Amino acid sequence: MRFYQPLKGYAYNSTSLFLAHFATPFIKKGDKLLDIGAGCGVVGLLCAREFNNPLDLVEIDAEMAYFATLNCQNAPNAKVHHSDFLTCPLEPNSYGVLLSNPPYYPTNSLKSPFSQKAQATNQSYLPLLEFCIKAGQLLKPQGYFVLCYHASLTDSLLNALQKAKLKPTLLRFVHPFYTHKASLVLCAARKGAKSLLTIAPPLITHNSKAQQDNTPEVAAIYEKFKTHSIKASLA
Repeated sequence: MRFYQPLKGYAYNSTSLFLAHFATPFIKKGDKLLDIGAGCGVVGLLCAREFNNPLDLVEIDAEMAYFATLNCQNAPNAKVHHSDFLTCPLEPNSYGVLLSNPPYYPTNSLKSPFSQKAQATNQSYLPLLEFCIKAGQLLKPQGYFVLCYHASLTDSLLNALQKAKLKPTLLRFVHPFYTHKASLVLCAARKGAKSLLTIAPPLITHNSKAQQDNTPEVAAIYEKFKTHSIKASLA
């Protein structure tokens, strides 16, 4: 799939593909999907394409919302909302699966001077607990909230999900090399679930410390999605 992105703006990366790969087993035909903080729309569109699921995408940045709309032009069941997620008027209890790569840097951390990157990375634009609470309100009973987060903040994520009455059911940690600490956690939480939490085997992204040789699993993920980025300017 081709994805238009801003020439100098915040771009999707391998994290988006890892999240889409992790999320797809939770998606069934007919599920209505919501991509929160959608950027150019890559995660939501990749997840929706197999069953042509109805898809809403919420993006606060005007430029990124424009590119998401551009990327949705061949997806008639997709709709982009240029809005703050916390105030976006979405229908409660209506989504089968929510997807997100949310901002995770703490509110008091140094913000990027570039507003687009700051919005994508700093929690002051989308506080974690309020984010999880609204996600829970939008999910159908037994619906899934699938997201990624910085591995070092996993405890904060699990705490917020539980306060929002969303039960974490599956975690998978992503490591850049098998002896390196995890840099990312992929998480699935379910509304109304009572099952125990499962920790999946780790996703190792590279075979060597040089991090220039993808593992077979990562190579297979890239091959599965075959995304092609096209950089463009609004000017």
